[in-house]
Amino acid sequence: MRIQIFKNYVYYLKTSGTCVVILGSCWFLYQLRQVSQIVRSAVNINVLNLEQTHAQYIYIDDPRFKDMFMSKEDEDLHRSVLEKPQNFSDMFTNRWKMKNYKMAYKLLYMAQHGDKTERFKAVTALSSLSNLKDWQYRHLAQMLDARTAVALARMSNVNLQFFLQPPYYHIQYNLHDVLEKVHSLLLHLNTLCDNAHLCLAQFLSKKFKDSHRYLVEWFDHDLTSVGLSTESTIVWDNELLKSCVEAICHHSSVEQYSKHLISAGALPILMAIQKICSDDIEICILLAKILSNMSLHSEYLNNIYESGWIGILSHWSRSDDIRLSAQAISALANLDTDGNEGAKYSQRVYLLHPLYRVHAATKMDVVFLHGLLGGVFVTWRQRDVDTSAFEVTDPNTLNQTMDYLSTMIDDDRPQEFFKDLARDLHLREWKKIGQDFEVVLDDCPQNTNAHACGPYFCKGDNVCIKNESDCTSKSLCWPKDWLPMDIPSLRLIGINYDTSLSMWTPFCPIQNKKNTIKDRSEEFITKLTIANVGQRPLIWVGHSMGGLLVKKMLVEEWKTGDKHGICKNTKAILFYGTPHRGSHVAALKQMTQMLVWPTVEVQELREESPQLLKLHEEFLEMLKEYHIEIVSFAEAKPTLVTTLKFPFQFVSLNSADPGIGEFFEIPQDHLSICKPASRQSFLYQKLLSVLKRHINHQEKTTISSIRDSFSLLDKLF
Repeated sequence: MRIQIFKNYVYYLKTSGTCVVILGSCWFLYQLRQVSQIVRSAVNINVLNLEQTHAQYIYIDDPRFKDMFMSKEDEDLHRSVLEKPQNFSDMFTNRWKMKNYKMAYKLLYMAQHGDKTERFKAVTALSSLSNLKDWQYRHLAQMLDARTAVALARMSNVNLQFFLQPPYYHIQYNLHDVLEKVHSLLLHLNTLCDNAHLCLAQFLSKKFKDSHRYLVEWFDHDLTSVGLSTESTIVWDNELLKSCVEAICHHSSVEQYSKHLISAGALPILMAIQKICSDDIEICILLAKILSNMSLHSEYLNNIYESGWIGILSHWSRSDDIRLSAQAISALANLDTDGNEGAKYSQRVYLLHPLYRVHAATKMDVVFLHGLLGGVFVTWRQRDVDTSAFEVTDPNTLNQTMDYLSTMIDDDRPQEFFKDLARDLHLREWKKIGQDFEVVLDDCPQNTNAHACGPYFCKGDNVCIKNESDCTSKSLCWPKDWLPMDIPSLRLIGINYDTSLSMWTPFCPIQNKKNTIKDRSEEFITKLTIANVGQRPLIWVGHSMGGLLVKKMLVEEWKTGDKHGICKNTKAILFYGTPHRGSHVAALKQMTQMLVWPTVEVQELREESPQLLKLHEEFLEMLKEYHIEIVSFAEAKPTLVTTLKFPFQFVSLNSADPGIGEFFEIPQDHLSICKPASRQSFLYQKLLSVLKRHINHQEKTTISSIRDSFSLLDKLF
């Protein structure tokens, strides 16, 4: 009985203890909750999340997280953001912008990791994206690599916010500090080349010969106490800086020395010069030339990119000054290993078209060579013309029509309305009757040979007639401005080279050995081969001495078996005032020669020169093996030289006639024969017709070969 009672007490005790523990735990949790509520009401803990209101950017350069920004939904990216109520239009706009931003990340990843075709398409699409915010552009810019940055820089519509500001660009430099850095750079370059470049050594000895700043650094005490003056007669001004940049540019023009600029730390110094001289177009052109020379060494792409030059080159490539834009375009093309098909544009070889990346394939190359004392942007300019001669309608007739319309329409409309209405009526009438007549081209030849043919006329509804803007705006380089409008599938290359009339002009000792026609032709063949000239159909255009260089290049290639394929792919040559048998300009008397001391170029142009006659004979022999179309333009008017306007015939009609192909006597002088007055000029339309004929022939040949392949497959299967 007692045992049973004891068991009951134990049972009651356990039950009571369990209830006490459970009730105590509940009471403790209740008290803890009450304390927490009191603390929350007394302390504002939201201050701990203040930083979360700002955008947080974490840039991860790790392939394991490459899809980090690509797999998230819009809600995931903005999960912690409390959005304000928006209407449907705002929601749609924001969602579209976010999709655009996500697309930019995907395109950037494809541009960096895809194959060549995918990279090309991704860069094109990335450059066309719009509606991105500034911070989004900066975010993408920090994720760019050098190759993608160059590809974007070569897109015509790219936003410059894709390129980061150069490092340390915020630092303010004064002119004296920059000159100190430039002087040190020049000394370093002179050491790296072992004083072999005499021009640089002479420049340093001339411009900094009495500079004692290094003596001050060597000695701790005042030099005046020992009788040495620390004052220098050097004027540290903008002119000295420009001279130093010219010296660096000249030094970089030697290919083996251009590599030294990277190792000498020139890029940040050049950037400092650009910052303080951004408004000086002449210094910017020199800087662009230096970078163009350095761009030939693609192994330094990362150095150029990290120093911030890609964005500046992209900005310069859109400059209105053709001298600056041409250098920047060549530099970017050299650095763009994906888009240039392996072509390199060496010093003085200018890419005139295409200026940017294009999707269409290039069908033909056209190479332009100027003559003595010429240049790419001097020889191939548009001739000054009287624009009033190109009016489609008579201004008096237009005014009469406007007055008539104003009387017929009885309302209070302004005179500008009637003027526009009259212009529209005249243009409509012009379109109706334009196809019923032809317009005689400007610069039409006054005499031809038996092989010559047109076009001598232009249809009234032709694009060159209807496009009035071409008549009113002057082109600084008509091949660059006009030919891409008529034939976009061309690659245009201009070659520049220095010439002089007198040996009294100072020459660089290193480059003085390449003055003869033979030496120059070898130099140009090397440079053009690097630019992939000879791998597709080719047409040459030469003015004066430039035509002789074309002949020499082709003859030398022919003699060596045409190993570069240049003779085989040459389809036509157009000579503008080329002295095949010499020129009167070189016919100097013995006393005059002693005073003028003519250069090798001038001496080789002597009339009936044995070298030129031999070259022409070899050229005619080459034409027997290779079928090349020849078109020659001769000057029929003398050139007015000197201030006395003395008439002088630089190239006679007999010398300008190669005795083969088409020959035209043009009523222009030697300087104007290569400068068409407009797109309606015979000098331009004849070149255009030659280009179109060979491109059409190439397309027909390609189509016929494809048909033959299909027919062969049909026979086999």
